[in-house]
Amino acid sequence: MVDFESDLPEVKEILANRLTNAITEITGRLDMMDRRFESMESNMNRMTEILARIEANQFSGKAERRVAAMEVFRDLPRELVEEEILTHVPAKYLKGLGSTCKLWNSLFTGDGRFGRKHFDKAAKQFVVLMLTKFCRICPAIVDLDGKVPTFEVKPELSLVDPQSKYPGAQFDVYRVVHCDGLLLCTCKDGSRFVVWNPLTGETRWFQPGSGGTVLRGFTLGYGKNKSYKILSYYRGFTLQYSSITASLQGSSYWFGIDATKPVTISCLVKFDFSTEKFVPVAIPYPSQPVCRFEVSRLTNVKDERLSLLVQVEETSKTEIWVTNKIDETNNQVVSWTKVLALDLSPHNDVQVSDDGSFVFVEEKKVVVISETWIDFEAEDENDVPSKEMIYIAGEDNVVTQVDFGPDEANPCVSGIFHYVPSLVQMEQAGGKRKRAEISEH
Repeated sequence: MVDFESDLPEVKEILANRLTNAITEITGRLDMMDRRFESMESNMNRMTEILARIEANQFSGKAERRVAAMEVFRDLPRELVEEEILTHVPAKYLKGLGSTCKLWNSLFTGDGRFGRKHFDKAAKQFVVLMLTKFCRICPAIVDLDGKVPTFEVKPELSLVDPQSKYPGAQFDVYRVVHCDGLLLCTCKDGSRFVVWNPLTGETRWFQPGSGGTVLRGFTLGYGKNKSYKILSYYRGFTLQYSSITASLQGSSYWFGIDATKPVTISCLVKFDFSTEKFVPVAIPYPSQPVCRFEVSRLTNVKDERLSLLVQVEETSKTEIWVTNKIDETNNQVVSWTKVLALDLSPHNDVQVSDDGSFVFVEEKKVVVISETWIDFEAEDENDVPSKEMIYIAGEDNVVTQVDFGPDEANPCVSGIFHYVPSLVQMEQAGGKRKRAEISEH
């Protein structure tokens, strides 16, 4: 009979030694990882400082910029720099890096994979952009930290019209749709449009096919393969789409009016670029079979969730709703939460309609509304005064108004929206295939 008990001390010693060795090895690896992360953090801070100086043009020349940019590669493998450092640096600091040397330039002008990776991993920096009544896109500064909120419009972003006979002439933007840092800008008659990355300055121009441009709209999105596509659609008579489009996770959303029903019903519609199909989306007030809105607007919150601004016919409240859950398997909206309810009825001079736009500042619970104010009491119905307004309101129901002056024959659909600067690329006509292949449907 085998005596197992006599072997136990030896077995225990072997197991104890193995456990000690394993703990020592794990501890060593953890220490190595700590040192690596400390090195990464130090290099990332150094890189951010260098990139900020490049962005601010604080170097005396290209040679000095090249030397500074190459410092971040010292003693670090390129894969580590790309995967663990650059992908976490805000896009605006990387804007001018490609011009410093061929090594950096190849990263930003290659197959586009870095741009997508950076957009997915880097912390998002959100900017408010405004399409003004002068058909120009301008950054806007919304300051909510003072006693009275302020809204300041900065100088326009340059978008040169290549077909103009005047050098440097700007393209007149009639309508704009944004998706992942790209802007799709159309002219008034719909005969031309451009996909534009304002951060990098990259553009791709299109002329739509035949079929007329009346009631025709365009939107930008992508499917599962992350290739950008342009949808050309008509605002039909059965389902009349709103003029404002919101983009989220590659899909486009509109408010629509179902004209086939005996009572006008508002609904939310999504176009899925993966399946290339329109699908209905659940909206608030699910207990009411017929839900009618006096006002309905749509936008997104930091490229993560949808937000609705609605006024229900039976109430005087202006409500802001935000999606609190979206099914990741099919990007379907599951539920909504009401995050703000305003009573604008005491403000007789405040107008909110379907044709405006808004941004919701979630952390402050403040809504910024862009609206065309119309004098409905004008005596001459052929000469009705109007003006461009910005309304800023929060939970206290105090409304700050910013007047941008008369809206004289405004040729564009002015408005405001959140924009995320990014490094995403698109395929240029006649060039090599890049990550963002754009096709028209």
